[in-house]
Amino acid sequence: MILDTNYLIKLFKGHSGAHEKARELHSENEIQRVPAPVFTEIEYGAEFVLDEEERRRIRNVSRMYSVTRLNEEMTRRAGQLHAQADTEESGKSGADAVDAMVAAVAETAGENVVTDNVTDFQQLGVGVEPF
Repeated sequence: MILDTNYLIKLFKGHSGAHEKARELHSENEIQRVPAPVFTEIEYGAEFVLDEEERRRIRNVSRMYSVTRLNEEMTRRAGQLHAQADTEESGKSGADAVDAMVAAVAETAGENVVTDNVTDFQQLGVGVEPF
């Protein structure tokens, strides 16, 4: 299962739906992967708006997940998926470059993305696991 930024943020903030999904994934022994660009977004948000204690807590929790680095094939596929989604939506798909990279990881792994940002990932052509 590929974890999206908004899922992790809501999990860190104590969102009940995110915690329920985490329990479900754990009970099903799902491998949970976090694409490297998701950590970029998490780190940006932590640095930008959180105090040092909150940043440390998020970094500690983040270490529980397997980080998936993108290779050249994935980055090219991300660009293709992003362009296709924008073309189909007249340039207004709502997906951004990080969403496209997450989608490329999901497509390569043959896994769904855990997110409540369902529309953007559906536009990118990957399966979604909402929470």
